[in-house]
Amino acid sequence: MPPRDPIRTYVPQEQKKGPSRERGDYVERNPLPAAIRLFIWLLIFRSAANLIFALIVGLAPDSSVAVFVATNFDAWPKQMPAEGVFYVSAFLYGLTAWRWATRDWRARWVVMFLSGATALKMMANFASDHAVGTPTPMTPQQQLSFTLSVGINLLICGYLAFYPGMAQAFKETPWD
Repeated sequence: MPPRDPIRTYVPQEQKKGPSRERGDYVERNPLPAAIRLFIWLLIFRSAANLIFALIVGLAPDSSVAVFVATNFDAWPKQMPAEGVFYVSAFLYGLTAWRWATRDWRARWVVMFLSGATALKMMANFASDHAVGTPTPMTPQQQLSFTLSVGINLLICGYLAFYPGMAQAFKETPWD
């Protein structure tokens, strides 16, 4: 008669796939700077707000709330329906937030370029207006708005370009 004990087989030990701290092949990602986290949350908030506005305008287009939202928050020309504008804006803000959250280096470079180019364009227009001698000078509120706009755009460009750890947080090549 055969023995009553079951056949004992070899069961391999479970191994984790991927990098592991115990094996020493895990590399910590550099922490994302706080201002970038705040910017990502701002983009998520704007995406959610635009989605809510699109739903309000789409589900109840004749309500007073929908009319208020469409007239006060839709900055695009009126040839395009407000619902479509809000859906497109929600998608673009969501996509941008996702690109920043995944640390896409292209998003960083695009924002650096756009903020720097905007500041340079504003300063060039201001210089050309002064060279020509415009008949209507800027009011103090306009001067303050101009100075703040240029300053904020230069601050954003400089922050993304030179802040310590920014290049490491947004690596351009995966093997660095």
